[in-house]
Amino acid sequence: MSGAEEWNNLATSRKGLRVTQPYEDQRSTYFLQLPYRWSLPLLAISGTLHWLMSQTFFLVRIDTWEHDKQSSTAACGFSALSLVVLLLVLFVLLGIIGAVGLRMRETKMPVVLSCSLAISAACHPPLDDVDAHLAEVQWGVTGNEVVKGFGHCALSSRHVTEPEEGKKYY
Repeated sequence: MSGAEEWNNLATSRKGLRVTQPYEDQRSTYFLQLPYRWSLPLLAISGTLHWLMSQTFFLVRIDTWEHDKQSSTAACGFSALSLVVLLLVLFVLLGIIGAVGLRMRETKMPVVLSCSLAISAACHPPLDDVDAHLAEVQWGVTGNEVVKGFGHCALSSRHVTEPEEGKKYY
């Protein structure tokens, strides 16, 4: 969801591309691979769920001594209250994920997910747009009509316009 949001934002404003080692107007990747507003709550929830799981199931070891003889027994312990709290937190988490996932967002550019063909098509700026990857880019109609009757939409550092409904683009 975070990647789709960032991809969609390239159609509304100029931004530098995210790379490991930024140069000029490029931006660096996120420290935790996600924006902090996503990664910090996920870290907290993950830590809480792991702690609740460790409180629900645990190792029990009983050592006994009888007349100079020692015996030891180990078993898996279980806490019903911790299990109820763990399940409650899991259901709340699933509800939050469902609510965030169902929230409608306005899309300004085609959703590409991880389709390398669609990403590649968006990464072919006009021939006169040299070193566009080093500048702040925006997605839109570039005005570069290579195929007669079809406009071209791509990430470009030059002026772009919004695609018009009913027109064909490649």
